Amino acid sequence: MTHPNLKPDFEEPIALFGSDPQDVADIAKMEKDAERVYNNEWLKVYDAPLKYYADHEDVSFIDILSPGEYFGDDVRKWFMYISPQFVGDFGLINMRIYAKNGVGFVYMNQTYQGKLEDGSEFVWKMRQTDTVEKIDGEWKILHTHLSFAAVPEAKHPDRWQVDREYPKRPPAWEVSAKLAGG
Repeated sequence: MTHPNLKPDFEEPIALFGSDPQDVADIAKMEKDAERVYNNEWLKVYDAPLKYYADHEDVSFIDILSPGEYFGDDVRKWFMYISPQFVGDFGLINMRIYAKNGVGFVYMNQTYQGKLEDGSEFVWKMRQTDTVEKIDGEWKILHTHLSFAAVPEAKHPDRWQVDREYPKRPPAWEVSAKLAGG
């Protein structure tokens, strides 16, 4: 299933702040290979995505699902827990990458779409940021942070609607004063 609204805004990653083009290409390749693993290997080898993460006690993964903060070995436990529940197609689009002196970050949109057990379809667009470091000649993820955008309702975050799907909504500063709580 390909949702028409999940087409990337651009095909090539964008290098930020004068990043080395080769580092940008290498990080993008690592991220796209991770995407391939999520879609093809994850249900067979639950911790397969961890090969892209640094093998270090400080590695971290901030997820959208509560409690959502995983560090060290708990990152492995999270992948082992969540992977059997992975029911859709995963995509990484709109990459913007910074890399200098062997460290960097990439922020992008993560798309997730599929069908639930009841046959209903879902489409999510999340934001993902990875902090990366070149370790022994390979780019590795030190930290992942996932988030959704939210549609603000006044100054009551407890009432905000999570914006998981397209179409894109206007920026908060462009919404009405009432909706923004002004």
